[in-house]
Amino acid sequence: MTFAAPLFLIAALAGVIPPVLHMIHRQKAVTVHFSTLRFLRLSVERTRRRKYVDDLALMLLRVAALVLVAVGLARPAVTSLQVLWGKGAATAVVVILDNSASMAIMDAGQPRFETARKSAEQVLDVLRDGDSVALLLTDGPVSPEQGRLYHKHETVRQALAQAKLSYERADLAGKLQQARSLLTQADTTHREIYVVTDNQSISWEGLRAQDEEPAEKTPEVPVVLIKVNRDPMPNVALRNIRIQMPAPVAGVPIQASLEVLNTSSIPLQKHLELHIDGTKEAVSPTLNLAPGCALRHEFRFTLDRAGVHRGEVRLAEEDGSPLDNRLYFALTLDQQIAVAIVKSRRHEIPYAEDSFYLERALGPGRSGNSAVRVRSLLAEELAAEMLGDYAIIFCVNLPAPDPSVAERLRDYVRAGGHLFWICGPNVQADAYNRMNESIGKQLLPAELAALRQPAKGGSESWHIGSLEKDHPALAPLAEPASLYQSVLIYKHFPLAPEADGRVLARLDDGQPLLAERAVGAGSVFLLGTGVHVDWTNLPLKPLFLPLFARLVFHAAGAEAARSQVQAGSPLLVPLGNSARGTEIEVVHPSGNTLRLRTPEKDASVFRYGDTHEAGIYLVHQNDPRQPKTFIFAVNPDPEEADPAQISQEELKNRFGRQPLLFCDDPDDLAGTIHRLREGKSLWEFFLAAVLAGLVLEAYLANCLGGKRLPMPVKPAPSGTRSEIAVTENPLAFLEKE
Repeated sequence: MTFAAPLFLIAALAGVIPPVLHMIHRQKAVTVHFSTLRFLRLSVERTRRRKYVDDLALMLLRVAALVLVAVGLARPAVTSLQVLWGKGAATAVVVILDNSASMAIMDAGQPRFETARKSAEQVLDVLRDGDSVALLLTDGPVSPEQGRLYHKHETVRQALAQAKLSYERADLAGKLQQARSLLTQADTTHREIYVVTDNQSISWEGLRAQDEEPAEKTPEVPVVLIKVNRDPMPNVALRNIRIQMPAPVAGVPIQASLEVLNTSSIPLQKHLELHIDGTKEAVSPTLNLAPGCALRHEFRFTLDRAGVHRGEVRLAEEDGSPLDNRLYFALTLDQQIAVAIVKSRRHEIPYAEDSFYLERALGPGRSGNSAVRVRSLLAEELAAEMLGDYAIIFCVNLPAPDPSVAERLRDYVRAGGHLFWICGPNVQADAYNRMNESIGKQLLPAELAALRQPAKGGSESWHIGSLEKDHPALAPLAEPASLYQSVLIYKHFPLAPEADGRVLARLDDGQPLLAERAVGAGSVFLLGTGVHVDWTNLPLKPLFLPLFARLVFHAAGAEAARSQVQAGSPLLVPLGNSARGTEIEVVHPSGNTLRLRTPEKDASVFRYGDTHEAGIYLVHQNDPRQPKTFIFAVNPDPEEADPAQISQEELKNRFGRQPLLFCDDPDDLAGTIHRLREGKSLWEFFLAAVLAGLVLEAYLANCLGGKRLPMPVKPAPSGTRSEIAVTENPLAFLEKE
C-alpha cells in the first residue's frame, strides 16, 4: 500500500481526543442518603454493565471516525494484494518512442522528436533500483539495445541518445503488441508501457485487429500515451512523385509531376526547384496553397545524355519539417532501346518472313533515327547470345526451345528482361506447355489450347473485342473502339492465363488473345495469334505500330518505375545467372559504401533492406561477364504528411478494457506517472467508512440520549446511615471503586 500524502497520517493521533475529553470532564460521584438499599443494589449492577458497553462503543466509533479521516486524507492506494504481502515491488517498463517522419515537425519551438526524447528521459528518471526498462523505436534500423529489458538503465539512456528520425511510417499497434510480449517475460508484478508519439491516425491503423482477439490472450498492462503535438509550425509536404516519358532513351521529353500538400490551417505561398545531377534546372511559379489542400505541379525537361541521372525536387522555402521538403527520382537512359527479334529462319523473300512487319514497325524510319535498335537473330543463336544486352526479346513463330535455351530465357526474365512470344504455324501447343512446365511455369503467362481456325472452305474469323483500359501501355489505344475492333483474327491459340497473369486483349467471344505475367524482376507476354497476314490483318491496321511500340516502351521503362522506392522497402536488384555469388556494392545517399555477396543459387533478385534514409542509392553489380549499375530513389512515406490525429475517445474504444492513461503535457510527466504508480485508490473506501461510522455514532448517541438510563449509583460505605453515590459523569464507570 502507498500513500500520496503520508504526512496526513499524523492526524490519526486525533483518535485519542475522545477518551481524553471524556476523562477530563468526568465528575466525582455524589453521595445521596436513602433509607434503604435493599431494592436498588441489583438494578445498579445491571445498569453499570450495560452502560459500560454502550459508552465504550460510542467512544470507539468517534475514535475510528477521526482515524479514518486522517488515513483517507493521506490518499492510500494499492496496486495488488502481493504488494500488501511485500512481494513484487520492482517494475518492468517499455518505452515506445515514435521516430517516424512526422516527428520532425517543429512544434512549440523545437522538433517533436526532441520533445519526445526528453519525455522518455523523464520516464527513466522515475525508475528505481531493481526496475527493468526496454526501448522500442517505431522505425529505422534495429540496434542491439532495442527489444530487451535492462536493469542497467544507463544502457537504455545511451540508446535513447543515439536514436534518430526515420522517413518511414510508425506502426504503433505493432510495437504495442511487441511491448506486451516483451513484458510477459519479466518476472515482476508491475508492468508499464509508455508510448511517446504525435498520435497520428495512420500510426494506429492496426490496433483494431488486436482488439478482435480474445481478451484473455492480451495481458492487461497499463499504457500511458504521451502526446508531443501542441502548436506545430505551418508545413508543406511534397509527396507522390511520378516520372512519365514516351521511352527511356536520351532526347525524349520527360515529365515529373508531384503533389504539394499544405498541412497547416492557413494559406501559404511556396516555390519548387528542379535539380538534375546537382544542377538547378527550373523553378516553379508561385504556388498558392489553400489550408489543408493539395495541388499537383509538373516539370518538363529533356536529357540529351544517356546513362544514370539523379533528379530532385525541392521546396525553395523553409517550413515546419525538413524531412518532407525533398523528393528524389532516378533515371537510367539509353541511346536506344535494344530489341532482339528471334525467328526460325531467314527467307529469300523478306516479306515472306513472319517477323517482316514487326521488324519494319520497330526499326528505324526513313530518317534513320529511332528510339529502338532492332537486331534479328535465329533461334539457334540464342544459346550463345548475351541476352542481358536486350531490353525485350520477341520470339516470333518459334518451335518450343530445347531445355538449355529455355533455362537461359528463364534466367534472362528473372533478372529483369522481358520476353514476348508470338504464335504462328511452327508453334505446337503441347510442346510449349511441356517446355513451360519443365521450367517451373516461368516462361509463359498462359497455357495454350488447341489451335482455332476456320473450317476448310469457311470464312470464320474473330475480331478484337476489348483492350485493357487500366494498362499504362494500352490505355491510350482503348479509345476509339474502332481502332481495335476492325482487327480480324483468322487463326489463334486460346489462352488459359495463370492465376497471377493479366489479360491485355480479348476477342469478341471473350477468349484471351494477349496476356502478360510478371516473373522475377521481368515479365513475359504471349500473343495467341501471329503477326503475318495469313493469321490476322493486324499488321495492316493502324493499331499495329503503336501497340507494339508502346509495349516495348512500357517494358523498357519498367526499370524507371522499379527505381522509385518508399523508405523502409527493400531495393530489388535483378541477378543474371552469372551474377550469383558475386560482389554487390551499395552506395548510400550519405556516401557510405557497403560491400555484400549475392546468393550462390536459387535467387533471381538480390534484396537490400537498409533503406531508412531518403535519397539516391547506387548498386554496382560486379558481374565479371556483364557488370551493371542500378540506381534507386528512396522517398519518405507519403502518408506521414497527413496531420490527422486520432481522438482519445476512439483510442479508448480500440483499447477496450485495456487500461489507458493520457498525458497532454510532455514536459511534466510526474503527475501522470505518480497516478499510475499509486495504483487503485482506496479513498472512496475510507470515505464510505467515515460516513457510515458517523451515521452509526449519531444514531447510537441519539438512542442513548432518548432513552435515559438510570444514573449510576455508588453505594455508601457501610455505617450507621444508608446512602448511595449518584453521578452525572457518563464515564464514571471508568473510576476504580
